[in-house]
Amino acid sequence: MKNKIILGLILVLAITGYFGYNYIMASPKDISKAKSDFQISAIEFAKEFAESEKTATIKYQEKVVTVNGIVTATENNSITIDDKITCGFENKVDLKKGDQIKVKGLFIGFDEMFEEVKLDKCSIIN
Repeated sequence: MKNKIILGLILVLAITGYFGYNYIMASPKDISKAKSDFQISAIEFAKEFAESEKTATIKYQEKVVTVNGIVTATENNSITIDDKITCGFENKVDLKKGDQIKVKGLFIGFDEMFEEVKLDKCSIIN
């Protein structure tokens, strides 16, 4: 009886270890191919955070969001849309201020100091 309990525990630990390892080592989600959970204008997106940061954060946490607006700043691998949304790209993007743009990215948070919504792993939608 004691051997069966020990064998059962070893089996449970092995299964837990297997699934835990696969979860931790899973490759990151390819946002450019993922379906958007939300499509919204940059101004409306930022407005939701101005009204209730907590509610908006819960709504968008780890969601893929498509945002459209006007580029107001560019810097190496990131752009700012309508002075409120910062999008990080893996590579340098060839955009300039005033460009109308539509991007898809992963919501990663809200910067209270600069009052900016942050998206990462962004890609440009044509």
